[in-house]
Amino acid sequence: MKKFLGSFRNNIGLKLISVLVAVVIWYVVVDIDDPVVTNTYTVKITVENEAYIASGKEIYHIDDANKTVGVSVRANRSTLRGISEDDITVIADLTQIVDMDREPVMVPLRAECKGVPHTNITLSRTTIPITIESIATKTFAVAVDTGESVPSEEYEVGRLTASPDQVVINGPESIINQIDTAVARIDVTGMTMDSAREAKLILLGKDQSEISEDTIQDDLTFEGGTPNITVYVELWKRRSDVVLDVQYHGIPAEGYHVESVTTTPDTITVVGDRQALLKLTQDGNIISTPAELIDIEGAYEDVLAEINLTEILPENMRLARNTAEEAATTIAIRSDETKELVIDVDNIQVQNLDSNLAVSYGQAELTVRIKGSGVNFDSVTEDNIEALIDLEGLEAGDMSVPVSFTLPAGVTVDEAVSLNISLKEKVTAPAEVSESDE
Repeated sequence: MKKFLGSFRNNIGLKLISVLVAVVIWYVVVDIDDPVVTNTYTVKITVENEAYIASGKEIYHIDDANKTVGVSVRANRSTLRGISEDDITVIADLTQIVDMDREPVMVPLRAECKGVPHTNITLSRTTIPITIESIATKTFAVAVDTGESVPSEEYEVGRLTASPDQVVINGPESIINQIDTAVARIDVTGMTMDSAREAKLILLGKDQSEISEDTIQDDLTFEGGTPNITVYVELWKRRSDVVLDVQYHGIPAEGYHVESVTTTPDTITVVGDRQALLKLTQDGNIISTPAELIDIEGAYEDVLAEINLTEILPENMRLARNTAEEAATTIAIRSDETKELVIDVDNIQVQNLDSNLAVSYGQAELTVRIKGSGVNFDSVTEDNIEALIDLEGLEAGDMSVPVSFTLPAGVTVDEAVSLNISLKEKVTAPAEVSESDE
């Protein structure tokens, strides 16, 4: 023992210096390998003792911009490696409000992080503003949005039915008043048959921007709990090459007539439910426009019109995607030309003559004046005009009957034409008498 103490006392100064140097070296090594550094985190604020304010007809509200705070934590690098935002708690205790009459009310913040002294934690701000306001309740109809998604190529979305079709939302009056629409968003990509789809509920503000998820989760409640919305999707089938039959009313000015009606486009593509498309098939794949849309009364030049196709389609039918909503229509008005044709009465067709009657004419020829213009008018001659009389139900006697004519488009009879005829009962020849009967 004495020997040990003696050796210890030898060169004691040098030995103490060695110890000090070792300590310094240890601190240097620690500082180099595991230095003390500061990390900054963005942490969502946790509100405590909400019932202190949120009672009766009042509720508090924190703007989205104030719901998080920057937290700086100072510790050894090895310690910070094990720390994330989830390990840090920033608390706003509503019972710590000092001045309830201030606008906005300021709530003090405190931060906690396990394993780190509170003296090593710094907040980017020490208070947050909250607004205390009245609670409001409002009912919103649920609209449905399919976004950019589309079903299979031969189909389009027809009817969309949301269930439930409305939601009742409670929350701060200022936020409730910002909400414009409740929307059920679904994806219909590639659908080939009617079915139900799960929807995501979003809320749109007056400017049509989405209300944030944080606002919905933190500040709003739904009567009956957060709704699980489903949307029933009814698909409508496409029908191409549907002909537009443009109708009009009125007659042109005296001495003028309608030569032609042209429409661009003259065919369209529509979508509709099963019954609407069946009716379209029965109509020959033709959609006629209401005559009252185009008035040609007294016209002496071409009449131009734009037809809004969305307004003329039958119920449960609409235009297909990428189909123009308007059709340009031109009704060509031309001045009349007239000419007289003399027809041999033997060339007049007779219909529905009683088998017991014979017809004779009181004249050999019939004169008819026609009017029109263009190629069709020029092509009509005595040799190719078709004239007809209908004798259905007529009995024996002398009479005048109207004559009808089949004429090309744009050609009409200037004045009604009639023909004098005589109907007589047929005479049956007497049977011959044989010699044996004498």
